[in-house]
Amino acid sequence: MTEAEIELALSELPGWHHERDRLERSWTFDGHLAAVSAASAVGWLQEQRNHHADLTIRYNKLTVSTTTHSAGHKVSEKDTELARAVTDLLD
Repeated sequence: MTEAEIELALSELPGWHHERDRLERSWTFDGHLAAVSAASAVGWLQEQRNHHADLTIRYNKLTVSTTTHSAGHKVSEKDTELARAVTDLLD
């Protein structure tokens, strides 16, 4: 995707940002188990799409960071589609 295409996609993805050829967003939950549960739900979502983001849990905070390895570790439509699905799931 071009920078302009990524920026357009981000305009429809509140909270997500583009940095170092990745899309990234964090969510904060009421506690650790809630963050782990959310990460598990995102994991199932990724399996359905066969597109896997990096998930980082820090106590009650889940960060999702996605890039497309087959596109040279750049942001692709797979990433924006995954970001939309994760947003729909967690917001």
